[in-house]
Amino acid sequence: MVAEKALQMLLKGLANLEDRGDHSDLMIICGSDAYEVHKAIVCSQSEFFKLACRKHTDDGGDFKEAQSGIVEIPSYKTDANTTEPEDFKWDADEDDPKCVKLMIHYFYHLDYLEVETAKVKEKKRTEENYDEAHVLKEGLLIDHAKIAGFANSMMVIYTSTIDNDMDLRNVIIKILKNDITNLMKKPKIDQTVKDLPLLSHALLRKSLNLP
Repeated sequence: MVAEKALQMLLKGLANLEDRGDHSDLMIICGSDAYEVHKAIVCSQSEFFKLACRKHTDDGGDFKEAQSGIVEIPSYKTDANTTEPEDFKWDADEDDPKCVKLMIHYFYHLDYLEVETAKVKEKKRTEENYDEAHVLKEGLLIDHAKIAGFANSMMVIYTSTIDNDMDLRNVIIKILKNDITNLMKKPKIDQTVKDLPLLSHALLRKSLNLP
């Protein structure tokens, strides 16, 4: 009983930190939304934020996020007429900020907002009727022709979601499997797959038609 009460107090304290933003030392921006968060909380739960905020000691210096205290997460809405990575420009939409909101809420509450999560999952089920090799209509992922953007999507999804939350990860796997020969010829995609062992393992199992 004492341990349960202590846990409840801890969770309440974490939730209060998110609500008030007291002593925040990092800002996360996605589209028009901005969140004042705490490195100790988000970096301890996400390899993506841990790497973004890491300070280097080599000649390369710090990541810009470590210097500025600001991490900008791009939205995945794209111009369908744009096919080259250098021509691609990030643009905000109404869906990515919702996913980021859920992620940050989880960091502080250790559970997703049930209603919003249900909406995101229902949205994904509806969009699976479309060609998975192209942009998910409302913006969760980008057209795989935008190679730099898709590689970034892979990294964000595999480092910012818990291992048993497979909804978005499964979409990544399906997109890769559907065009594996062409996509793995792209250096950016090839390197990202190498950098994500869980993705490599899941992709191998999918290629062998294993669950």
